[in-house]
Amino acid sequence: MFLQPLIDRNLNFLNSAVLLHQKGAIDANTYVLDLETVTKNARLLSEKGKSLGVDVIAMTKQVGRNPDFCKAVQAGGISGSVAVDYECGVYSHAAGLKISHIGHLVQIPKSQISRAIALEPALWTIFSMAQAREIAKVAAENNEVINVSLRVWDEDCTFYKGHEGGFHSSEVLDVAKQLSNLKNLKLAGVTSFPALLFDKNTNKLKITKNAELIQIVAVQLEELLGYGLIRNMPGTTSLEGIEMLAKAGATQVEPGHGLTGTTPLSAVVETIEKPAIAYVTEVMHHHQGRAFVLGGGLYMDPVLGDIPTKAAVFTDSGDFEILEADMPNPGAIDYYAALSPNKSGNLPPIGSTVIFGFRPQVFVSRGMTVGIENSSTNPRALHHYGSSGAKTLVRDWSK
Repeated sequence: MFLQPLIDRNLNFLNSAVLLHQKGAIDANTYVLDLETVTKNARLLSEKGKSLGVDVIAMTKQVGRNPDFCKAVQAGGISGSVAVDYECGVYSHAAGLKISHIGHLVQIPKSQISRAIALEPALWTIFSMAQAREIAKVAAENNEVINVSLRVWDEDCTFYKGHEGGFHSSEVLDVAKQLSNLKNLKLAGVTSFPALLFDKNTNKLKITKNAELIQIVAVQLEELLGYGLIRNMPGTTSLEGIEMLAKAGATQVEPGHGLTGTTPLSAVVETIEKPAIAYVTEVMHHHQGRAFVLGGGLYMDPVLGDIPTKAAVFTDSGDFEILEADMPNPGAIDYYAALSPNKSGNLPPIGSTVIFGFRPQVFVSRGMTVGIENSSTNPRALHHYGSSGAKTLVRDWSK
């Protein structure tokens, strides 16, 4: 999906990744990050947000909460992150990012509430009064006051399957009154997801009914409460998206793929954000006329539908050719992908470096991550991290 944009717009980065893989400094089954470009993308997004009065916080799950990525984001002016689950909060916080939002998309289990409070989240999204009461109970024990956000919905909203939940718009005023009786909680925001979507029929972004509902509910609640609320509007956040969301009333947005130049929009047009992530693996064996490459991080995001996958195979001289890739079924373990022969009927040699341009979700894979410093001049691979954000047992080449 993003292989051609990478080749067209960040070939030096790919060449650096190939060189480091061939030297043994980068393992196969690793998502490599162009830290220079991540910082530039973060700065663009941060400055755009400031110009529009919108708080920009980073999503880190897509890159496996890589600590070096988190530092690159901070260098670009983004100091806070959104934790889509408890683990996201732990690893992003450990990497030095403030936890600006937690509990959305994934609610925090009871056993983790006290530990989540210790992360000092600025905003905590709740889907139910039961969750609110559990948080309030632990907050009282810790003498804390927690700012909470309501996840809202109505029948016109759009949700991905398995993402549903929250408060119906018809009950939010009553919920606000119930929350006022919980002394250790303060209603501080409204959210829903997705607030912005990519329309593959028009190749354009569009505001959703979710975003419209956030604004409507926020106004209603502000009239009741007498103070302003955060309007958190996540989803498909790029530079263009921030402008659209700001016009829809957003006060807080959460770029993830925008930081690596892998929003759906970046796959079809040349966005200002540059692609900054690639999947590096290698040819492991040949079988019945195909070259099998190591998997583990072969994640195909369905956002653009079922599209053919290609890979770039690099030689020692730096040349490359594009080959068709037969990907494993999404329901299967991705041990390997298989590459077809080139136009001459030849297969790449075993050990060849292979580059894919995925729209990643590293945290749900077995793929590793590694940041590359100075990719355009004197590239150096930093430490390998697992998909959760924890260090691996791979040799630390940064020393």
